[in-house]
Amino acid sequence: MKAYFRFLLLALVLSFPKSELFAQTDKEGAKSVVKITTSFITTENGKTVKKISNASGWCWKDSRHIITDLHVVAGIPNENIRISTNKGVKECGAKVEKVLYEADLALLLLDADLGLVPLDIQDTDPNSKNEFSVWGFPHGIDDMSGDEIRFSRSLTSTPTLNSIVNGNELKFTLEKQGYPLPKANILRISSTIQPGHSGAPIFAENGKVVGIADGGLREGTARLNWAMPAAKYVPLLLNSNETKPNTRSVQVNLYATTTTVAVDATEAEQNMEMGKDAAANTIVNGDMSISKTWTASYDEIIETMAEEDVAELKALTNKANIDMADTRYDIYEDFSTGATITIPSGEYFSVSDGWFYTNNADSTLFYDAMPFDFETFEDAKNEVLAVFNDSFDENDWAIDPDSPDTSEVNALDKVATYQFSRMSKNEDGQMLNYYAEVDGSSVLVTYLIYDINQLKNIEYLKTFLHYAIAMKMATFSEY
Repeated sequence: MKAYFRFLLLALVLSFPKSELFAQTDKEGAKSVVKITTSFITTENGKTVKKISNASGWCWKDSRHIITDLHVVAGIPNENIRISTNKGVKECGAKVEKVLYEADLALLLLDADLGLVPLDIQDTDPNSKNEFSVWGFPHGIDDMSGDEIRFSRSLTSTPTLNSIVNGNELKFTLEKQGYPLPKANILRISSTIQPGHSGAPIFAENGKVVGIADGGLREGTARLNWAMPAAKYVPLLLNSNETKPNTRSVQVNLYATTTTVAVDATEAEQNMEMGKDAAANTIVNGDMSISKTWTASYDEIIETMAEEDVAELKALTNKANIDMADTRYDIYEDFSTGATITIPSGEYFSVSDGWFYTNNADSTLFYDAMPFDFETFEDAKNEVLAVFNDSFDENDWAIDPDSPDTSEVNALDKVATYQFSRMSKNEDGQMLNYYAEVDGSSVLVTYLIYDINQLKNIEYLKTFLHYAIAMKMATFSEY
């Protein structure tokens, strides 16, 4: 989590299209990817309901075998597992044939032959700088999608799950559950894996599968995402004699997407509710979209933040003498760049002039965000200044003498941050804070405009902090 809150202490005294994903081999391989829908009955708020979960899988070994994540089918009766191809053209039931606890994997046998072509697997370097793609059914959609992803840098040549969950409560949850095991080798993913991508194949440019999308661990509002290396674990899965768990997975961070419906809901009604869930949580901005993936309280977020960031936040709220414990935040993710955008929970989030934006009730606080991508790190850095200059006329805004412009550039790791503060020349009390973060060729720009004269009002001050903290939690997935 790369958060910068120092400018708040001082306050108290476009969418660019990505290139084509990969060659045709990648898209050909996607034809062997399936949607996995499971259902189970549970009690929610004293009412019996049905939960419909969606994930992804892919054909391997022969036309009737599917690989997915164990947490997708754990505790699900075979009769409640349905497999469908893209847009639901073909479908059938399936049963769990093999499981592998260490890597959270399951091998399914289809009830019928859907004409799928088995995919090949290959080994890959966990620290590879190549680009890969994940194909699956995020958010339970019927039309499969492909997303570009990158591997994270690791200190070792064979990173394990333990390297990112060691000392975290998640480690104890996984050990109690029994899968995946903290000792499992992983591929760390720097861009986000979406809800519904559980079990999806990660392709190399040649169309061969190098990994299986598995899950994510929250750190602040960003996520550490991982996949299981296919070459290591798929052969082990085939020879495993372990038995399928008879209870549902308790690990909420291993994402499948879930929709609640009435127990007697028809298939059409179930599909309609899943569509509503996906639409309600997605904001479209031209060729780009972001999706709300979770909501958390202030305390839940800072529990997983880096200590230095927590210390800065506490210094900020202590100076203002305001308790933020009752505030909540909605976290949106741009699955193309790996950016996470955080806003005060429940606020209306929309699009204007290419920016994602929200504002308070009387429009005295404006918060905008825009993630986008370029070909190179140099292009991305240059665009940070171009967007600022195009958006804020120097005839209207003056440099804040109490908050000089700052920038930090690490050319080796291809990351950079920029922070500008301006005051209105119209003497109306408006202040501007502009923050941009560069990660490789991707950029995330956020800015906040507020009325400094109203900061003396305690209610306005708390609203300001709510917005400002949300803005400064916007970042990229960890790398």
